[in-house]
Amino acid sequence: MRGYEKVLVSIAVALPLAGLFVAAPLLRPDTGDLNRNPVPFPQVGATDFLNGEGFSAVGSWLRDRVPLRRALRRLDARIDNGIFGDLDNLMVLQGRDGWVFFEHAIGRGLEPDYDPATLRAGILRLKEEVEAAGKTFLYAVAPHKPTIYADYLGERDRRRQTVVRERLERFRALMRRAPVEGFIDTWDELERASEQSPEPLYHPRDTHWTALGAAVMTRAIVDRLAPGLSASLQITRGKPREVLPDLVKYAGLDRTEPADTWIFRRPGVRWKRAGAERAGKAPTVRYTAKSRDGAPLLPKIAVICDSYGTALHPSLRLFFASTTFIHTVSIDTDLARKALAEADIVLFLRAERFLWQTSGKTPFAEDSDGVLTLLSTLVRFD
Repeated sequence: MRGYEKVLVSIAVALPLAGLFVAAPLLRPDTGDLNRNPVPFPQVGATDFLNGEGFSAVGSWLRDRVPLRRALRRLDARIDNGIFGDLDNLMVLQGRDGWVFFEHAIGRGLEPDYDPATLRAGILRLKEEVEAAGKTFLYAVAPHKPTIYADYLGERDRRRQTVVRERLERFRALMRRAPVEGFIDTWDELERASEQSPEPLYHPRDTHWTALGAAVMTRAIVDRLAPGLSASLQITRGKPREVLPDLVKYAGLDRTEPADTWIFRRPGVRWKRAGAERAGKAPTVRYTAKSRDGAPLLPKIAVICDSYGTALHPSLRLFFASTTFIHTVSIDTDLARKALAEADIVLFLRAERFLWQTSGKTPFAEDSDGVLTLLSTLVRFD
């Protein structure tokens, strides 16, 4: 090859790469299929490029902005799944009978230096923050799918989950010996309900519980405040709808599937959506309810939650005069601050995998800074 031909080939290869680098800031990255935020532009200097770290950091930033990234990933995932029967993603665990599980639901429970007293200290700190403002404190953990449906795990993951369950039982035993008033334990209730229900209480190919599974938590919350009141909840089956389960999406596939829906009612109670404000992908949402014919309603509640709180909306909002779901990604909003200030009851709802990161310094795991900042806006009476 002649010299000028080599130059032309080099230019032909370099120009698209240079164009991508220049255009990358203009592209809107979407990493929802990877269950994480896009990599921000790295802060690198000359020495970082000398040791290779700079190129790696810039490469990670560019990969999230490659045109057609998701389409190419879907194609690769279809080949792996269709030909080899694999889900080539470390976040997704293949189970039995078509069930799949989220790796973090097990893996985070296996982290070293586990001490149940550390977990209890985190819950106790939230209780002190809320009660100093004269409000009722509640804290509930949403059990994860591997805990409730361990029989659907693969053999290796069942062994790993056994260790997680042993740690979980040590924590529960401590909470029985040294209870924190307001802590709600629903592991046994969900296990019993899963054995009795003809329908799965968790989506087989999604991380989360169904609205039917979440209703078990709603009953426990309501009955903690007003024993027996949850018996007024009526549940009927709705029309199936097509959904894209999150674990299917994380695996790089785009196969939707039908999912059951459920309709929740309480005689004499009507609800309406009374506002929403978004600071992230999921909004903070407020509902109000009115009663007639003497149907009792509990006072205002603010629910500080992660994505496991979403399935509670249809059932929990029927029992309170006002119910505001403050999602962790939309915690820095005027609606969140207003709802917390007006609430009589503050409920913290956390997915089980975050329990293992809980401590006195991080009482709401990785979202502790935002939650503590929100709680600092409360007027205290101590």
